Amino acid sequence: MGEYPSRTIWQHRPIATIGQEEVAVRGRIVARAGREGCLRDESGEMAFCWEWDDREFSAGTIVEFRGRADKGIFIVSEGRILAPASVDWANGDWRNFNRTDRQLIRNLNLRAAIVGAMRNFFARAGFIEVETPALLRGTAQEEYIELFAIGERDGRSDFYLAPSPELYMKRLLGVGFEKIYQIGRSFRAGEVGPFHNPEFCLAEWYRAYASYEDVITDVEGLVADVAKALTGRRMLIREGNEIALDPPWPRIGVYEAFAQWANIDLRQCRDRGSLYNRAIEIGFASADPQDKWDDIFNKILIEKVEPELAKMGAVHLVDYPWQLAALAKLKEDDPDVAERTEAYVAGIELSNGYTELNDPEEQQVRFARSRKNMELAPPVDGEFILAMGRGLPPAGGVALGVDRLVMLMTGASHIAEVIAFPHQS
Repeated sequence: MGEYPSRTIWQHRPIATIGQEEVAVRGRIVARAGREGCLRDESGEMAFCWEWDDREFSAGTIVEFRGRADKGIFIVSEGRILAPASVDWANGDWRNFNRTDRQLIRNLNLRAAIVGAMRNFFARAGFIEVETPALLRGTAQEEYIELFAIGERDGRSDFYLAPSPELYMKRLLGVGFEKIYQIGRSFRAGEVGPFHNPEFCLAEWYRAYASYEDVITDVEGLVADVAKALTGRRMLIREGNEIALDPPWPRIGVYEAFAQWANIDLRQCRDRGSLYNRAIEIGFASADPQDKWDDIFNKILIEKVEPELAKMGAVHLVDYPWQLAALAKLKEDDPDVAERTEAYVAGIELSNGYTELNDPEEQQVRFARSRKNMELAPPVDGEFILAMGRGLPPAGGVALGVDRLVMLMTGASHIAEVIAFPHQS
């Protein structure tokens, strides 16, 4: 057969509009019974009927047909095979993407729209997009983040995959950039679950001469704008509940939340022993004698606090204990409190932001404290410490989970529903 005209209108117009003129359509045959069948492309499915009965065109084959529409059926006058398919064409990727009424494909289309709306938000707000390395020689010292080590030799690793772009982006602040953002891949080993994938997508942004108050406002505006772009309203529906996203969202302090919902005064539980004893005293069975302070805190947060946050819709949890401030400033008038904020929507932790620490001496003290609790601590990013010594402006910064935002906007219950190729355990 000869070449057909490049005019392929099936990709953008329903069959009813094709009319009597002969055109070329392309896609995969997903069903075949005698002279009849069904063709699918990215816009949907189309019933077709051959004017002949050619068994060469079996189900699974990717084809180009020439023909016309007649009463809702595409009548094929000529056809050619563009790619044959093996007997298992309906398994593997095809099955993963097309099962449950093609939900993953629809979610990925929505994901593209969400990322586009995010970039529009940043452009309107005057941010510029930057890119930073994914391979690191030195890192921040965060004891609860497990890194991917690359190129290990003599018990040491040449590189680590970036768990976030944070340190390089702060260095950009130090050379004069003031409003920057990045949407890209980050990597954390051992994080697999309904809301975790070892390779995930973060949106991270920084404002020079700002604080966590400013990035709180950013998070609210971004999420509300994304919802408006998708649905026409600043709201989303999660498990049948309508969640209003119009700013400002309510805030609750961590100390207040623990006192109200867990009956724990964190100011009286500054060390591991006192927090553990209080947890046991009130009958909190999940606390373990081997747990560190942070472990007990996080267990109580997950079991007692986060379910209450879920009832509040969209909310900010603010002002964390100083023990949870690896890279955040402490309040000048209350050194027990770090200027840190996490946004929750429908009980899902969506973002984590700080007023950024820019004191190199204090940063080194905190890194050293964290290293004591790490069995195999990676090298400290010395260039980042040097950049702090040269002067980093005060700033507010935040990281937001793009995969989780897509989950919220699509109603997905597992991160694998919004990622094309999730980690296979």
